[in-house]
Amino acid sequence: MNAPNNSRQRPRATSSRWPKRIAILSDYVRLPYANGATFATQFLYRELTKRGHEVTVIGPRDPDAKPEDLPERHICLPSVPLHNHPGVYIPLPLEGILREKRDWDFDVVLGQTATELMELGLWLRATRGIPLVAVNTVHLPSVYPVVMPESLHDSKAAHWLFQKSFLKLADSTSASAYNGCDGLVVLSNGLKRYWEERGVTSPIHVIPRCVEPRIFDTAPGSDPFPRGFRKGARLLVVCRHTREKAVERLLEIFARYIAPANPDATLTLLGDGPDHDLFRRTAEELGIREKTHFPGEFPLGALPTWYHHADLFTYTSLSETYGQVVSEALWSGLPVVAFADGMGVSQQVEHDLTGLLVEPGPDAEMADWRFARAAVSLLRNPRRRQVLATNAATRAHDRSAPHKMLEGFLDAFEAARAHRDASPPDTSSPRLATAFHGGRWLAINSIVYGLGHLRPPAVVNRHGRRQPAWNDLPDVPAVRTPSHARLG
Repeated sequence: MNAPNNSRQRPRATSSRWPKRIAILSDYVRLPYANGATFATQFLYRELTKRGHEVTVIGPRDPDAKPEDLPERHICLPSVPLHNHPGVYIPLPLEGILREKRDWDFDVVLGQTATELMELGLWLRATRGIPLVAVNTVHLPSVYPVVMPESLHDSKAAHWLFQKSFLKLADSTSASAYNGCDGLVVLSNGLKRYWEERGVTSPIHVIPRCVEPRIFDTAPGSDPFPRGFRKGARLLVVCRHTREKAVERLLEIFARYIAPANPDATLTLLGDGPDHDLFRRTAEELGIREKTHFPGEFPLGALPTWYHHADLFTYTSLSETYGQVVSEALWSGLPVVAFADGMGVSQQVEHDLTGLLVEPGPDAEMADWRFARAAVSLLRNPRRRQVLATNAATRAHDRSAPHKMLEGFLDAFEAARAHRDASPPDTSSPRLATAFHGGRWLAINSIVYGLGHLRPPAVVNRHGRRQPAWNDLPDVPAVRTPSHARLG
């Protein structure tokens, strides 16, 4: 285990207010490819550190991580690789780690993790009474197709088995874990309802992610689209290339309805992932290879240029806890056509004001036609597109302002302390707590490790384009948070 690394810390004003010491549980200490949850963790780490809070990132050890890839204060836990996702590591609950107390003197723990690393936070609460705030970053019903082998993807029986076993276990385990916390952060009102329906009784806070102006308000670069992709007809989607993002559905909508109605229309698909090659083959089979462009994954700082030179952002995913790319597109003044998912996307896109929302069902074929009609109508009407673009940028700059996200988490920390004080854990049996949380951590991770062998290793970020490290962004002043000025 690495002790907090202070070798590169700059002198900072020290916060005399609670919480002074904050731990963030993260699935990555090095970011191998684009990941919205980790971008949000990086933002919180930087901004809280600037205010004098002592922030430590705890996550799995990545053998490929270099010193410059890591946050200034970090604890890396022993880990094993997830077979089907290179760059992803599963942290191990070794008893010696759980009994180590030197590094666990925190005022609050934030569980920004989609893995059983959350058990570490639950263990800290159970043994030391440290308030714990969890963040829900994954829509569970959308996860299982990612781990299913290709041979089972079209099997109704296999889907039924996964839904009845994996989803039921994942839902119940997550709800139980969240009820052991002092607060749960979700990214949309739809997810608040989702977890309430599954029995979560801990306080739930809806805190949407922010867009960072220092990245997305910069001047765009030169046009990155292929020369033959005519301005005025460019559709863009940015996402991880996995089945859960419904990219195949978007390709079929484009081939069946959009391209025939607008021969100049093109579709650019930024991103990479396990199903990238499948999507390229799908485009070939649909006869739209010349109208589609797969440039791969790009660093976060390159995205504003793509958004600026596109005409419409099209999103068919129904798996989003939030959909950070939708916020980024709107912030950049790019209108969005998307399916109404009842979760993150629906909370961001205001129908007929910043974009168009289309119901995804119950008749999928009719929904696809309506989606295409919405996209084609905007391509044919540049004046309406411009009105939506102006509204999108204005509304997103207000809704996704960084200070709102930061204030939301500071409020959640205060509420967590109050909840812990009102419902203090029994810390008298640390050995029992260690056995329980360590055992559950090990059991679930064993299942995840096994599921990781159902598919071959994926190719992710094949071009090796580096995502920003924890301290890559310019050293600019901290985000202003009027109601929490006392904390900085």
